[in-house]
Amino acid sequence: MVRSILLLASMLSLHTQAQFLDARSMELPYRLVGTWEGEVDGMQYTEQWRAAGPRTYEGEAHMRKAGQMLSEERMRITHFADQWLFIASTGGARITSFVRVEEKDGAWVFENREHDFPQRIGYRVEGDTLRAYIALLDDQGQRIDFVLRRGRSSP
Repeated sequence: MVRSILLLASMLSLHTQAQFLDARSMELPYRLVGTWEGEVDGMQYTEQWRAAGPRTYEGEAHMRKAGQMLSEERMRITHFADQWLFIASTGGARITSFVRVEEKDGAWVFENREHDFPQRIGYRVEGDTLRAYIALLDDQGQRIDFVLRRGRSSP
């Protein structure tokens, strides 16, 4: 009887963990891992992502022009309190967080209605191409699109 109860408890625990770490919900962050490079507004832009834990991914972004560093950003995508969060700090400035509000066809959209800009951040990985954007809530006004290719040092 005790053995049956332990087996049942173990199976329920594994089932809960499998649901919690559902492969589909992990798809985008896992696919971000590596180096992404491209040109944005005439400047060289690079994002590097790595897995920092089972539900946490850390990234760094650098914007350069003529070899000179113009901006640097640290980012994190993590699962906390049943939500996916995108956390960013630009140039050591204060930390801003965005909550995932949409996951559709492999694209993730994060939102922070109270932030000045951006208010929305979108990511989609298509093979060796990362399509991302930052925008205002309406996606019409101020918007910057990023089309990046997987870099040489990526998996």
